[in-house]
Amino acid sequence: MRWTIGHILTVAIGVLMVVVFALAFFWVPPAKEFAEWYGNGHIAKIIFVHVPLAIVSFIGFIAAAGFGVAYLVTKKAQWDDLSYASIEVGWLFAVLATATGAYFSKLAWGEWWSWDPRQTTMLLVLLTYSAYLLVRGAIEDPERKAAVSAAYAVLGAVASVFLYWVVPYLPTVQAASAHPSGIIARGGLDFHYRLVVRLSLLAFLLLFVQLVRTKSATLRLERAKMQIALRETEA
Repeated sequence: MRWTIGHILTVAIGVLMVVVFALAFFWVPPAKEFAEWYGNGHIAKIIFVHVPLAIVSFIGFIAAAGFGVAYLVTKKAQWDDLSYASIEVGWLFAVLATATGAYFSKLAWGEWWSWDPRQTTMLLVLLTYSAYLLVRGAIEDPERKAAVSAAYAVLGAVASVFLYWVVPYLPTVQAASAHPSGIIARGGLDFHYRLVVRLSLLAFLLLFVQLVRTKSATLRLERAKMQIALRETEA
């Protein structure tokens, strides 16, 4: 069998995921500060999924903006494919990050949704890109769809930077938030957690790349089929 980039990515993702979950279950100890704050040190292990999902979703939205700019400059459909695929996969990761955050909220505070500033900003990001998917789906003309989507991707990235990295760090917002990011920021998690989070981040980043490659390839095939069908109709 000839190994392709897709094969290599798939194997790397599989190995990393197995390593991450094995370390999480059998090597990483309960987090002391989480035990003090929330009464259960094991719930800290949710960061092995939640944090990488949130970070990679943001990376996806920024990448989508870059691909969107490339489309606006070149008008090449391949850039639109990559931009759309990046947002679709990034949106999925953001949904999963929100779900895992809600699960942590239930374990730590006894309720699925507490309107913590971190939860709220992630919800706003989800709504922003849900609107993108609705707007894109409502436009039939391919060129107009690609142009509007590219412009939206750029504006969405600006909103994402603001919601991910500005709002949560405002002093008034930090004071109102019970999010455990403060524990993480001041080094409250030991070497075990830092290592596994980095491995997990790499695994989810590679998974993102693989999913975007697959989605963009599917879009190219669909466009090729439509072009063939159109030529046959004209003939």
